[in-house]
Amino acid sequence: MALDLDPGTAALGNPRLIAAIVAEMDGGAIPFQRFMELALYHPEHGYYRKRGRIGRQGDFLTSPVIHPMFGWAVAGWCREAWERLGRPSPFTIFEPGAGEGHLARAVLDWAEGRDPAFAAAIRYIALEPNSPGDDPRVSWQTPPAAPAEAGVVVANELFDAFPVRLFEATPRGPAEVYVRWDGEQFVEERGPIATIDDAPAEGRFEVNPAAYPAMASLCGLVERGAVLVFDYGYPQEELWAPWRTQGTLLCFYRHTAHENPYIHVGEQDLTAHVNLSELLAAIDDAGMQAWGPVSQREFLYSLGLPGLVEAARGDLQEYFTRRRALEQLTDGAGLGRIRVIAGTRGIEGAPPGFEPLP
Repeated sequence: MALDLDPGTAALGNPRLIAAIVAEMDGGAIPFQRFMELALYHPEHGYYRKRGRIGRQGDFLTSPVIHPMFGWAVAGWCREAWERLGRPSPFTIFEPGAGEGHLARAVLDWAEGRDPAFAAAIRYIALEPNSPGDDPRVSWQTPPAAPAEAGVVVANELFDAFPVRLFEATPRGPAEVYVRWDGEQFVEERGPIATIDDAPAEGRFEVNPAAYPAMASLCGLVERGAVLVFDYGYPQEELWAPWRTQGTLLCFYRHTAHENPYIHVGEQDLTAHVNLSELLAAIDDAGMQAWGPVSQREFLYSLGLPGLVEAARGDLQEYFTRRRALEQLTDGAGLGRIRVIAGTRGIEGAPPGFEPLP
């Protein structure tokens, strides 16, 4: 005989996480920002509390997991900063949101294989509160961290994972989006009207309230040195362009992008593009020289990444592996459209990748 096989809330995602969110709602509604925070970072059931989310077996790819070449490029950039600072020791590399350590491993391997003096100077601190890696060369810490005298802060796709406030333009001004449980699923409702300078007059848009203070905090981690940031984003005039009426909120589930944050709850990534104008303002306000934005494609080509591909011609298998990786890392429709910005203090001249065009 046929049984009643309705999966209930399991059809919408992790039933324990859904129950926790519904319990917090307590019959009412919560801001979308809080919903996103619980979906991604709930202490027990949040998406990022579990390992294996990033990579070919996970839900999405980031540059460090494509090929170590990305980390080698970052390592070379850090080594140039170290040289310009007078080769200080220790030289601290901070990586907030380090995940399982793909970037750290590539950077440290490059340093050990290329420049023993640079490798000996490095103190690598991974700031990862969720599911840290286990490389013994890395100091795995939970934020906040003590500042260093000299070093570099490297943040790869950090800010686009911050929970965002979601707004919908109305004739009275931007109304914040709230989320409630209707007994069967999560649904939206309009919340209070907010006052936001230069807010779009139509459609939906996001505000990332933690981005500016987090960027300012990262700049404070090094007294002399640099911050290097890779993230999906635009300057504010592009992010809130009149034609961008649906905002930038996206969900990634098993390498498929879609726009419904209320399914696969706790089992999919939620992300929104970053306001680069705010990040650059934070760098400037922190007393650093701001650089960029440039695309990741421009940045990696400027650093000479194609040369690493050509260097492997003697090993055809590795050559084609690197060539495919270069295509992925610089694809203008994918990872290549990530924007790169930097801030420097105590370093003369433009850092690599940000030199003025001839």
